Amino acid sequence: MTMSIRDRVATAVVDDPVGGAFRCRRDIFTDPDIFDLEMKHIFEGNWVYLAHESQVAGKNDYFTTSIGRVPVILTRGKDGAINAFVNACSHRGAQLCRRRRGNQPLLVCPFHGWSFRTDGSLLKAKDAATGAYPGSFDRDGSHDLTRIARFAEYRGFLFGSMNPDVAPLEDYLGETRVIIDQIVDQAPEGLEILSGNSTYVFDGNWKLQMENGCDGYHVSSVHANYASTMARRAEGGTRAVDANGWSKAVSGVYGFENGHILLWTRVLNPEVRPVWAQRKALEERLGADRAEIIVSQSRNLALYPNVFLMDQFSTQIRVVRPIDVHRTEVTIYCFAPKGESAELRATRIRQYEDFFNVSGMGTPDDLEEFRSCQSAYEGAGALWNDLSRGATRWIAGPDDNARAMGMNPLLSSERSEDEGLFVRQHEYWARAMLAGIDRESDAALLEAAE
Repeated sequence: MTMSIRDRVATAVVDDPVGGAFRCRRDIFTDPDIFDLEMKHIFEGNWVYLAHESQVAGKNDYFTTSIGRVPVILTRGKDGAINAFVNACSHRGAQLCRRRRGNQPLLVCPFHGWSFRTDGSLLKAKDAATGAYPGSFDRDGSHDLTRIARFAEYRGFLFGSMNPDVAPLEDYLGETRVIIDQIVDQAPEGLEILSGNSTYVFDGNWKLQMENGCDGYHVSSVHANYASTMARRAEGGTRAVDANGWSKAVSGVYGFENGHILLWTRVLNPEVRPVWAQRKALEERLGADRAEIIVSQSRNLALYPNVFLMDQFSTQIRVVRPIDVHRTEVTIYCFAPKGESAELRATRIRQYEDFFNVSGMGTPDDLEEFRSCQSAYEGAGALWNDLSRGATRWIAGPDDNARAMGMNPLLSSERSEDEGLFVRQHEYWARAMLAGIDRESDAALLEAAE
């Protein structure tokens, strides 16, 4: 008997401490019907990351992105406020802005020439005087651009949702705000996204990337080439974060509400990181304890469902955009404190290029593993992924390191290789999906009864 899609979602994650079983179904990575529901309820129905405020820093700047399948445009208006609209002309739906970013005082539709101000209001329809439009045309904003339902920022990071009923952004971010603060507090003048970015498409489901960015278990096997290369460079005086000592370092993982997860390590050679030069200033501004955590720990934070804020081998924002159930687009940016010295900036960029860039020594290795997993998941013979590593070390609530940061995660574990954070991430996925499926079912019943 074929299981309903609701039953498959409901049984997709096993969290059984008594029986010692922790796993998730592989077909949630390959089922196109599940993918369609994810776009509706995980991406378009909840908060997703859009951009950093520095990417629309000047008046009339624009930046294009997406919320699930919905194209989005961000603009900096003449009043300095940032706006977020569906990137579709209110006339016949053509995308207004077709480049990643730019600066222009008016947004002109390439299809029929309608023009809009950067606040989204319609300036004029081309040849309106001879258009014989009805009297109701362009009244009370009727033909302005469509604003996305919810738009908010936290510490310069911009988020949006197509669902007007989502919880406040700060509630959705929850305990992860502690980590975001640690990143932003390194920059007294604020953060900025550096010029340039890389975009690539990998053959695999988006959830593979949302796991892997906080997976410490794969580092020593998949990234052995990077580790050995950095070791040889260190002998020649090149400054790189110690990757060889990753598995020996004090480390851990956390699982939070709403699918967010974190991997952290105590860096064995923090003096090679650009932030090391700011440690005295950080101590004066934030206190010795907070400064020590910021300088000595690396952090990979996954804000579910579509972005990583990484402060480890270098600093990176990694944005995940699902294309279909088998393909995912990733766009990566390097971020840095404004006003950073030329020497520190050069070090940061070199460290970024070595590991994170598409041509670096980390990303290509990961993409091959994603492709391999996706191909194997297509087979119906083996249904389950095991997620039990470290299960006897997992604890509910904060460990000592989390308490030192003033943070209260759902789950803590003392090794970066442990997999309990993925159980928590997939459990949130299942809850969000089931809630969405049930809302659809209730709405259908209500409609049928009318």
